Amino acid sequence: MTATVFKRLAAILLMGLLPMIAVAVDQPHALFLLGHSQLENPSLTLDETDWRWLRERRTLVMGVSAPDYAPFDLSNNNDELEGITADYAALVAQALNIIIEVRRYDTRDEVIEALKQGAVDFVGSANGYEAADPELELSRSYANDQPTLVTRIGDTQALSADLAGKRVAMLYHYMQPDAVQQFYPHAQLQLFASTFEAIGAVAFGRADAYLGDAISTRYLINKNHLNNVRVADFSGLEVNPFGFAFTKDNIRLRNIINAALAIVPVNQQMDILRRWSAGGSGFMEAERLRLSDSEQRWLEKHPRVKVAVLDKFVPLSFFNEQGQFEGLSAEVLARISLRTGLKFDVVKGSSLPRQIDEVNAGQADMLAVITPSVERAEKLRFTRPYLSNPYVLVVRAEDERLVTLEDLPGKRLAFIRSNSLGEQITRDYPGIEFIDSANPEAAMELVANGGADATVISLISARYMIARHYRDRLRMTSTVGTEPARITFGVNRSQLELYSILDKALLSITPEELDELTNHWRSEIIIEDSYWLRHRNAIIQGFSLAAVLLLITLCWAFYLRSLIRKRAQAERALSDQMRFMSVLIDGTPHPIYVRDRQGRLMACNNAYLDVFGFKLEDVIGKTVVETDTGNPPQAQSYHDDYLKLMARGEPQIHDRILRVPGGEVLTIYHWMLPYRDGDEKVVGMIAGWVDVSERHRLLGQLQEAKDDADAANRAKTTFLATMSHEIRTPMNAVIGMIELALKSAEQGRADRDALEVASVASRGMLELIGDILDIARIESGHLSLAQEPANLRELLASVVRVFEGLARAKGLALRVTLDPALDRPVLIDPLRFKQVVSNLLSNAIKFTSKGQVQLGAQGDVAEDQLWLRLWVQDTGMGISAQDQQRLFNPFSQGSNAEQSARSGSGLGLVISRSLCEMMGGQLHLSSVLGQGTRVDVSVALSLAAALPAPASAPAPHSPPTRALNILVVDDYPANRLLLARQLSFLGHRITTAEDGVQGLALWQAGHFDGVITDCNMPLKDGYTLARDIRTQEHERGLVPCLLLGFTANAQPEEAERCRQAGMDGCLFKPTGLEDLRSALAPRMASLCEPQAEPAFDLGALIMLTGDDHAALNELLMPLLDSLEADQRLLPSLRRQADFAQLHDLAHRAKGGARMVKAHALIACCETLEAVCERQDLQALGAAVEDVEQAIDDLHHSLSVYCNQP
Repeated sequence: MTATVFKRLAAILLMGLLPMIAVAVDQPHALFLLGHSQLENPSLTLDETDWRWLRERRTLVMGVSAPDYAPFDLSNNNDELEGITADYAALVAQALNIIIEVRRYDTRDEVIEALKQGAVDFVGSANGYEAADPELELSRSYANDQPTLVTRIGDTQALSADLAGKRVAMLYHYMQPDAVQQFYPHAQLQLFASTFEAIGAVAFGRADAYLGDAISTRYLINKNHLNNVRVADFSGLEVNPFGFAFTKDNIRLRNIINAALAIVPVNQQMDILRRWSAGGSGFMEAERLRLSDSEQRWLEKHPRVKVAVLDKFVPLSFFNEQGQFEGLSAEVLARISLRTGLKFDVVKGSSLPRQIDEVNAGQADMLAVITPSVERAEKLRFTRPYLSNPYVLVVRAEDERLVTLEDLPGKRLAFIRSNSLGEQITRDYPGIEFIDSANPEAAMELVANGGADATVISLISARYMIARHYRDRLRMTSTVGTEPARITFGVNRSQLELYSILDKALLSITPEELDELTNHWRSEIIIEDSYWLRHRNAIIQGFSLAAVLLLITLCWAFYLRSLIRKRAQAERALSDQMRFMSVLIDGTPHPIYVRDRQGRLMACNNAYLDVFGFKLEDVIGKTVVETDTGNPPQAQSYHDDYLKLMARGEPQIHDRILRVPGGEVLTIYHWMLPYRDGDEKVVGMIAGWVDVSERHRLLGQLQEAKDDADAANRAKTTFLATMSHEIRTPMNAVIGMIELALKSAEQGRADRDALEVASVASRGMLELIGDILDIARIESGHLSLAQEPANLRELLASVVRVFEGLARAKGLALRVTLDPALDRPVLIDPLRFKQVVSNLLSNAIKFTSKGQVQLGAQGDVAEDQLWLRLWVQDTGMGISAQDQQRLFNPFSQGSNAEQSARSGSGLGLVISRSLCEMMGGQLHLSSVLGQGTRVDVSVALSLAAALPAPASAPAPHSPPTRALNILVVDDYPANRLLLARQLSFLGHRITTAEDGVQGLALWQAGHFDGVITDCNMPLKDGYTLARDIRTQEHERGLVPCLLLGFTANAQPEEAERCRQAGMDGCLFKPTGLEDLRSALAPRMASLCEPQAEPAFDLGALIMLTGDDHAALNELLMPLLDSLEADQRLLPSLRRQADFAQLHDLAHRAKGGARMVKAHALIACCETLEAVCERQDLQALGAAVEDVEQAIDDLHHSLSVYCNQP
């Protein structure tokens, strides 16, 4: 039943794989082109277009067909192509300076079709067979084709001109069969796949004559593969010489190849012909090989090599009566020894498998005689062959029924163990009984004594032993296989240098020399020339009338034999398919299994076993319930599903959960299919699954991402609605109050209250926009802190004062508890810190209707840090746990009705927590619905040395001592009018321009002390205008005017961009009068007459010391010492351009100057600090000189004061 299941499953999967199998079969085999000839100083004349075409191609592909067509095409086990065609192709490649690749196809028709399809560029060894194709054309010839007829030696019947009644053997692609049959109409033409088979058919009596070209015929006969044949006559057939075949439209390549062939000299052509003629060339003294450095070193370390030699493997290797090693392999080793200097120590043996193991184990270095095979290649490396010899079938002389392997099913075949033909014979002729033999001599002995019916050995061994020991007892009947036996040396796989040396040595032995060596071990074979063999057809015809019944019986027997053979072939093909499907199913990465009608496991792949950690013997033949899966309920559920599926007979495919041993839970895409027998009855099921756990996880993540995106979209909608409310509410107050003020103005009175309400509402809206910008900068990572010394207690007190009135207005008690330890200077960003505390207090007061709001702060001092713990607690309605999870998302707020009614932008808490984290602290919120909310802030702050001197309060407005000429450039009329009126209010003269082009023209035509320009304008923006003004000032030698930018983009980056454009500063919209006055102050000061002011002011110190002159001197002496030290240090730091040290010195000197209110030194130090911050090397000298002068003046003045009585 298992076999039936696999057959059906194999048939289904095989149909889907047939296209892939067909493609795989058609793939050609790549060979390496090995040429033995070279041109001396090749000089080829081609057009430049042809040379360019060759350079673009780089590589040409030559096609050849299998099996070998000796000596034109010869391949070896190293995938190399040699022969006449290979030599000429190599010369063409040398002349054209191009690479020629070789592709070997299974048949001649396949390579011709590949040529037509463009898979190859040309085909080698082409003659009349290809010339007859109207789509092809041959190149210039490189070898002549003389048709030759070969017969057996001793055949007394002369060949007639028309070969009437003769069986003519021919290679199927030597000539077009129709042309040959037309020339010899009365001959029986027999086509063979190889020249070996064709000429072998003549040698063994299965054909009367062989038709082939003279070159290959001479090669085969001179090689003495079959020396009982001879050249009987030449054929009168008209043929084409050998050349390369091209498609007719490939004229360029054909002309190029013809030009390359034309430059091959005659002596080179003769050398190639002699090389492959297989004629006796005699032994020539060989020169030593040129070895690589590594090979020479290996040779010096290993001058002697152990060779495993088989006895009784005549004539290749054997030991004579004196125990000396003889045979063809011995002579080849002698030639190698002559060329390399190696000495070979013989290790005698009688078993080839044992000797292979000895070489593999390192007991010997190499084998003298071995034929390559895939199995042996795992243990040995094979050199190039030193003998190629066909296999022949040897039978007893009296057994005339055994001619080929097709006659051997049911017979005994003596076979040498590990022969490479064993697998092929077993596959093609399954009925043969094999009898193992250790060597050819033992196999021949078994056949001669009746222990076996036939044997397969090499032709040279068969000929040698029959001539010496079994004449008239054994005979050869046919060749076996399409490929000859290739005899090579086998080398231990670790002996790479030895393998390379042997391969080079064999390559240096010419084919002529190898032929000469081989001839020593060939003996003539006299094929029995019996009356039966010569007149078999006539005898059969003569007895046909008398033996009709016998012939019918024989025909029936042959028919049954054919059926048996076809059945055996079908069974073998099915067996091959089953093995293929078994490998295919087992190699599938997804579990697949088969169960019978009772749910017992019949088969499964490794993936199924790996999931559960089982071995095949643990689960085969068992139901899933009987198998220890560690989850009996799950096993029972699956078993019930199996039985239901087979009862219903319908497939099931669905996702389900699978728990495997180890606790892992998988989500699988499970499929179950019933299978039926020939009667359409369900006899089992095929099932499997695909692990989709990762897919389900990704789908879950996708859904979560979708939910998050939906929530973000809802938050955006809520935010837009909130922003609409938050912006429209103050805008309503602004617009309404301004409208009332306008109406009052029409009645001749000013409504100050309306304007104040509009101003407050607009500032609230500006704060809202600031919050939005803050959260955007926090999310983009562009928000930074500006730390400076500040007193925490004063910062907190200033925030509390702001919110006291708001708390009283709502009837809330604002209770504040501040630790005295906070009354000390720390490094902090005061603005951002107050923003955090203000947000927390504002939320607490906003969402508390009665009760109190508490603000508390404690500080612990540790080393140079102060640990601040601050909390804000209210008695409001509180926040639900669900809302607490969302409150720290941007634009999210509480969801209860009372909060929603008063909700703002939803940004305060987000900004506050982000600012706390940027300060290195944390913000934590805890709340109980209906009981109130508490927010805790913890942050570590660095202690500061001292607080900076407080800035003096701004002086009340007074008209400037000198009015400035100011050019205002803005494309927006309302902003342009507002700015002009503000400047006019400050007492300046104003000129306006609508864009940058008009502004530049007005600046060029007039004289202006300052220019205030909008940054973003059509035609020419403010940055370009500033650069143009600075350029013209430099070119015309003008004094630079005050240049200020004016923009609504209140980002630090915008101020930096303005400075890079050449501006002196940047004003951010909206801008008040004090902002404008401060921005214009430097220019006004430079234009006003300087007033004398004291070098220092000791009023604060005098009050501190109680007007004690001695105590005051004690305070001033360290300052004088510090000034002297700084004055000595300044020159060296200036020479080194040490900006960091100069910045620290300026900062230190500025601190001392502030103590005595030395404003001149303070200004110079601030200038030096600015120069150091931007590392302006050009301005450094002047700044240092100013500081030196100011220090000197202050030191002199203080010294005079201190020395007063």
